Amino acid sequence: MSESISDESEVLRVDRCRLRRSDGNWAFADQNRLNIEAHWKRRCDSNPGFFNGRVFIMEPPRVSSGLLEADLIETDFASFLFWKDNGYPDASVRDGFGSALIRACGGEVLLGRQLPGQVNSGRLYMPGGFIDRSDVGDDGLIDIDGSIAREVGEETGLGFEHFERRAGYLVTQLDCQISIAVELISPLEAESLRALLLERISQQSDPELADFAIFAEPPGEEDSDVAAFSRLAVAAVLQGQ
Repeated sequence: MSESISDESEVLRVDRCRLRRSDGNWAFADQNRLNIEAHWKRRCDSNPGFFNGRVFIMEPPRVSSGLLEADLIETDFASFLFWKDNGYPDASVRDGFGSALIRACGGEVLLGRQLPGQVNSGRLYMPGGFIDRSDVGDDGLIDIDGSIAREVGEETGLGFEHFERRAGYLVTQLDCQISIAVELISPLEAESLRALLLERISQQSDPELADFAIFAEPPGEEDSDVAAFSRLAVAAVLQGQ
């Protein structure tokens, strides 16, 4: 029998993911449209690069026998941002997204620091991002690996072919956030991998990342700029999960 993921913070590994597009509407967005539009105008005034594209939010996922399943509802970025900036007031859905946990050959984890003007400006986090329409097949199934590969390519300039992909997925639940991560292991040592990543982003015309930080130990209290979901995931893998 399938069970919903706990609302408590946790990190677990699953073998497979089956994500499907839902035909439902997000009632919260419909009910708060005027407030969403006003909030969007304010946020665009301070972040002119924001674009109100189509994204997906996740209904509470279920896990059974190593399989994570979830339905995702399409919405607009403005509605998502209003929900996020107000502390996720609608607990009937989740902020579900794909991530890449990038590791050097020695086991160290590298997190990217996002440039200003982005959702995670200045924070360190696992590269990744929204699931969008291009990730949805004709059968309604979502290609989460394809989504992550696209985001990793856009943010780091490297493709999956530069890494060994560990089987399965690392799922991190934190409040209303759910990161579905693939673990990518480079043949390079940590400093060499960081140098390669910095070289790649220096060649991008519109980079999203400014730098990469290396973690051989779980982030400490002094690493307050590490996004909370990434902090949990990094701690889990460096502690042997």
